[in-house]
Amino acid sequence: MASWLDVMANPKGHALKRVMFQLLQERYTRNEPIVDRLGSALMTESDYQGFMKLLTDVYEAGYMKSVADHSEQLKKAGLVARVVPPGQA
Repeated sequence: MASWLDVMANPKGHALKRVMFQLLQERYTRNEPIVDRLGSALMTESDYQGFMKLLTDVYEAGYMKSVADHSEQLKKAGLVARVVPPGQA
């Protein structure tokens, strides 16, 4: 658990840890050393925002690949896979 002093010394690193914990859940612990090292490299708000954008793009690309990979099997079952913004389904 991070102390208050640790958080204040590297708030962007702490924010990264929080986001990564939410994404990885039970897989976080085995990845914590690299998350710590990445967090110490995010010195500016621009660094943090850029890394978060990269992380979001990777996550989204993986999700879309999964949808595309399973689309054919869903079609065979009479289903259609579409990704639409919330409220537009």
